[in-house]
Amino acid sequence: MPAARTETKSVYLIGGTDEFTIKDAAAKLAEKLAPKGAGEFGIEIIEGTAANQDEALKIFRRLNEAINTVGFFSAAKLVWLKNTNLLADDKAVSAEAVKEALGEFSDQLKRGLPDGVTLLISAIGIDRRRTAYKTLEKAATVQVLDAPDESKQAGDEEIADFIQRKLRAEGKTMGAAAFETFRGLVAPDLREIANELEKLSIYVGNRKEISTADVRAICSVSRQAVIWELTDALGARRLPQAIHAVEKLLGGGEQPIGIVMMLVGQLRLMLLARDLMERKLISVREGGGSNVEFVRAFERLSVGVTAHFPRTKDGMLPNAWRLYRCAVAAKNFSKTELIGALDTLLEANLLLVTTQLDARLVLEETVTKIARHPANATATTAARA
Repeated sequence: MPAARTETKSVYLIGGTDEFTIKDAAAKLAEKLAPKGAGEFGIEIIEGTAANQDEALKIFRRLNEAINTVGFFSAAKLVWLKNTNLLADDKAVSAEAVKEALGEFSDQLKRGLPDGVTLLISAIGIDRRRTAYKTLEKAATVQVLDAPDESKQAGDEEIADFIQRKLRAEGKTMGAAAFETFRGLVAPDLREIANELEKLSIYVGNRKEISTADVRAICSVSRQAVIWELTDALGARRLPQAIHAVEKLLGGGEQPIGIVMMLVGQLRLMLLARDLMERKLISVREGGGSNVEFVRAFERLSVGVTAHFPRTKDGMLPNAWRLYRCAVAAKNFSKTELIGALDTLLEANLLLVTTQLDARLVLEETVTKIARHPANATATTAARA
């Protein structure tokens, strides 16, 4: 039975791209907003993910019914549109009929909700150009939670802050070396980070400090970690470790061409970092605080110095923290060697796409040529002669 409308702001939106944090924050807010003492009758949850037009329209019908029906045993009621993609730039919900339904929903929000009804929307992905979102900005209490962008320093710092907050919540600490190892092994995804920290807390038990050994023993190795393992091994010219990293990438389902292209990107950054070092525009050392020094120095470089650097889709320079890792790897190579390494990768690419040679052998031979020290290569050539 429809109830009278109220002007009170009783709509809440939690949305963005950080699915893990959105779901966590929405669950906590739903618990807070649910009418006390009404139990399961005081909250109506509508699963909001639609794969096509029909599912989207069905969700809107359920939402309309839920909003305009009073709760059992109480005038108060929470309606939770949960994990919806109806506000996203999603092809699954782009049909005209869905847009019309979204427009009707916006009109309903402008008119106000029935007395006692509170609406919570948790949205995975938000298209801020849509009228519905602009209406929600005015009618609702909005909290936007976007996933950190590790390609930017602010995103890197946000991830680090998230780790520290989770550690404090668990009553644990992690030294600089363990923290660096954790960041290197675990993908920069907040859900993944939270899961790995929970596993570590259970593993160490009552012990407060999490060590580097604990991290290596428990944490799942991400694809990105293996890529850096390969880069570091090549930088140190440790051939067995480099080949082992290639084997792990192939075992994880990485395509040989993908590995070559990844190496091209890493070697290109190594070459750019080596050029900066040879021109004495930046210096690289290893040890405590050295990465921070490098990042600050890189960020002070003039626009002209970095004009030839590759850019992200947003027009940003490469992440300075990643460039530091490439710079450390580049210390053991001359500029000429790095250019030669890129030529070697080009040859590998041609072999992979134009011949029937075993891809694993092509990659191993390529990595061997890059990691081998020039003195060893000369000795090998002399011995063959």
